[in-house]
Amino acid sequence: MGFAGTEGGKWFGSPHPRWVDRSLPPGYTPLKLPQGFWGRLKPIITTEVLFYTPNFVWFIITLGAYVMFPYDFDSAKTWNLSWILDRAALNLTITVTFVGFWYMSLYHAHWAERKFQEKQPSLGMMIHNIWYTCLGALQWTAWEVVFMHAFANGYLPYISDKDSFSSPGNILRMIGYTILIPVWREFHFYWAHRMLHMRVLYKYVHSLHHRNIDPEPFSGLAMHPVEHLYYFSTIAPSLYLLMSPFHFMWNGMHAVISPAAAHSGWEDHWQSDQLHYLHHARFECNYGGGGLAMDKIFGTYREKMGNSHEYKGAANGKDDEKLKAEKTTVTRVALDIRNAIPKLEDFVYTLLYLGCFALFFLALIPLPWLQGLHIAGFNVIGLVLAYGPIVAAFCMRGLFPDRLSVIWPFHKESVVGPLGLHIIVGSLFTTIPVYHAAVIAFGQ
Repeated sequence: MGFAGTEGGKWFGSPHPRWVDRSLPPGYTPLKLPQGFWGRLKPIITTEVLFYTPNFVWFIITLGAYVMFPYDFDSAKTWNLSWILDRAALNLTITVTFVGFWYMSLYHAHWAERKFQEKQPSLGMMIHNIWYTCLGALQWTAWEVVFMHAFANGYLPYISDKDSFSSPGNILRMIGYTILIPVWREFHFYWAHRMLHMRVLYKYVHSLHHRNIDPEPFSGLAMHPVEHLYYFSTIAPSLYLLMSPFHFMWNGMHAVISPAAAHSGWEDHWQSDQLHYLHHARFECNYGGGGLAMDKIFGTYREKMGNSHEYKGAANGKDDEKLKAEKTTVTRVALDIRNAIPKLEDFVYTLLYLGCFALFFLALIPLPWLQGLHIAGFNVIGLVLAYGPIVAAFCMRGLFPDRLSVIWPFHKESVVGPLGLHIIVGSLFTTIPVYHAAVIAFGQ
């Protein structure tokens, strides 16, 4: 891969990607991941992970936004719609412009030639994906607003811009964290994503994203609001480490715009991602990215379409085929107002999770006395926001029984082993940062 992830100085078409055998259909060339510990570590040490991958483009976009539209900490000391709407408008503009570029260049300008599947996204699917992508940009704005308020009022320590390069220690922090954030993003995404594939959360939350069997750029951030909540918990380092606000923005902006080209549905362009395409096409494989190759470690790596020599996961058999049929039924519907009306169980879950969100916002501004509610030393509102959507999903199991195990497709894994590890780490990386972010928003 060349500078900024280009191939031969090009962004589209041959030789993207160089490892593809063009005599085979798109998606059928076996993908090779980094081998061994050194294979994963070398790109980080040599900074290749930043300069010779698409990360560099997202870094430049973030740097431009940070310099041209800096955080206004003076305004952020108090809650005011003026500065909040400014951030929302900026994030929506960046998101729709970047994702829209990839959609137009691939599906209308036809700058690539090898589409994984021949069909085109329907109008209904595009409306669906654009709507949820915009909701994602708005939820990122909510995270940004909370952190700006916390930084401005001293609730959360940070390295100011003027101090960023004032000492050797700060210089190392600025450079080191900037390089490591894309690595952290991939690591966090694997654990959070795999947790969302547990049946109890998949059915009501992550299944929305998987309506896209054949993804397109707007499908990348098209997620359920609860998934957005845990997805943006990737900003956890800014809660626990002394970092610059730039690192916070770099982390969040990476989460907002990096999924677009990876969900393109095409094989031959900058940042084409066969690994993640296979995840959408085959469902229970490739939960993470190719840099750290976490799926290789846990046996859920699939290298190509067709028969895989690598995949060792448990999601094979009748249950897998039945679920695939369910997904197909959901994703291939035509645009019809009746399809916009949720089923009863989806409606009930929507009321439950919106109640969790609403309680947090009520405590934030109009009903601040709610911030003082504690149980065993824990902030009640923080617990409701962080764990409420998961508890609600378990409650739904009692109201609407499901034929599949609550932990499917990981039902064959040992609790004292991979399953337990993924539950513990997945929770550490998602619910706990959400809880602490809520508490910090209250100045506690």
